[in-house]
Amino acid sequence: MRRSYIGTWFYAVFLPLVLMAGCPLSFGQADDLPPEVVVHPEEIGGPIPNPYMGIGLWVGPRYYGMNPEKQYSMEDLTSGFGDDAPLFNWVLVDWDWASLEPHEGQYDWQEFDTVAQYWTKRGKQLVVRLWVTDDAGWNGNPGLPVLPQWLWDKGLKSHEYVGNGGRKMLEPAYTDPSFNSVYLPELRKLEQAFAERYDKPDTSVIFLQATGYGQWVDWASWYSKVQFPSMKDKHDTLASVMQTWIDNFHHIPLMEMAATDWDRQSYLTVDQLLYAKALDVAEANNFGFIWTGFIDGLSGKYDRVTMERFWPQHPIFAEGNWSYDEMKDQRTHGTVDENVAGAVDWHSNFFHLYFGPDLYKRAMREDQPALKRALGPGGLGYRLVPTSVSWPAQLPAGHLLVVHQNWVNRNAGRLYIPQPLKFFLTNSDGKDVFSEADQGFTEGGWVAGKSYPMMSVFHLPLTIPPGKYDVRIALVDTSGKPSIRLGIAGEDGEHRYKLGEIQILPSDAPKVCLTNYC
Repeated sequence: MRRSYIGTWFYAVFLPLVLMAGCPLSFGQADDLPPEVVVHPEEIGGPIPNPYMGIGLWVGPRYYGMNPEKQYSMEDLTSGFGDDAPLFNWVLVDWDWASLEPHEGQYDWQEFDTVAQYWTKRGKQLVVRLWVTDDAGWNGNPGLPVLPQWLWDKGLKSHEYVGNGGRKMLEPAYTDPSFNSVYLPELRKLEQAFAERYDKPDTSVIFLQATGYGQWVDWASWYSKVQFPSMKDKHDTLASVMQTWIDNFHHIPLMEMAATDWDRQSYLTVDQLLYAKALDVAEANNFGFIWTGFIDGLSGKYDRVTMERFWPQHPIFAEGNWSYDEMKDQRTHGTVDENVAGAVDWHSNFFHLYFGPDLYKRAMREDQPALKRALGPGGLGYRLVPTSVSWPAQLPAGHLLVVHQNWVNRNAGRLYIPQPLKFFLTNSDGKDVFSEADQGFTEGGWVAGKSYPMMSVFHLPLTIPPGKYDVRIALVDTSGKPSIRLGIAGEDGEHRYKLGEIQILPSDAPKVCLTNYC
């Protein structure tokens, strides 16, 4: 680069004299900048239910294991809750294979669809677990068969064990050739039938658990203690089950139980454990991960280390391995607040205690304040707050509108689904004059304790009439509709947030002559 000796002389000789004389020196930057609006939105407290996080209701034909003799009607699982559960944003749907396909190739989706549609119409997202192995019972309650009889009749071999309920139970014989020749092909067909109904771009199902090994839906054979010839054999068998789900679902995200198995003492490292349970496959395919046992059921260092590895990139579910009434009546599983604290410590987006129709009503009577605290600052999931937003006070139509922001996440989880920032200019009636989404706005990695500066650029059209407009922002879904509530004041009826005003000036663009008579 050519050196300027004139510039060197100026800085070495003239500049010190100017500064000694106390003369202000301006290079024409600050004075030329347009005035700027800088706002610091007021943060609010209280619960904020949001998509992709929060507390879950529970629905299904029966509580597998826990209370198998109680059969729930469609009324129980819909209007039987008594209200639309405004503090709950998702519903866990447990359904067994035998109910869905009582005869080979003949599916019965009517009751499942009824329940799913009822809650979807009320703004709830769905998390689905299809029970496709066995139900081990729970605390003395006998389990129920969840596999259709025709599957055994077709040649699937079984393995017998004594379950938690004290009764002899059957599960698929995972190491028998019939598992590959009978079970997996039929499981694929069930998945394909479900995918035809629900695996669509606009699906309300936000997670589907990959099931097909172990007791309950735990991806672990706690009571049967299945032994494989080698660690590789176990990995390959479990990976083959996972692959059926991976192959069949392209829009619904998958999740898996990430807790340890009965043979955890056999593994010298956490990587060996993850490999044996094929969680390396789940990680590579962007699964969410669920743990049961909050707050007193987690098994040790491998669970914690696994969670710490997964949570920055994978959504986390925290589920008690008991129901709400067991927690309340036995008084041995902590309080709701303590269980939520365990879920928060686990960076969970989702928390679940089997809030069925009867238990939901009890929880609303006895623990509503605790459930509200779970959705407050420092609680479950995410809580996004713009701590500062700035934009030019006035700008001619047709110019670029540059908006600087600083964001924080006050809660323990993450908003893992991209929700772009949308900027609105509205008139005095609140109607849009201009709006545009910043598709490069990504909040998926935002975690508590850090600050995230962002710059968004919007393109004002030449056609905006001069005048003063309200500035509003929102985080929006793929359709452009505001979908995420923020932890700040100023929310309008459309989940947009009014921040201030901007003056739009007449365009200063040069006139373009299109004829010979300009």
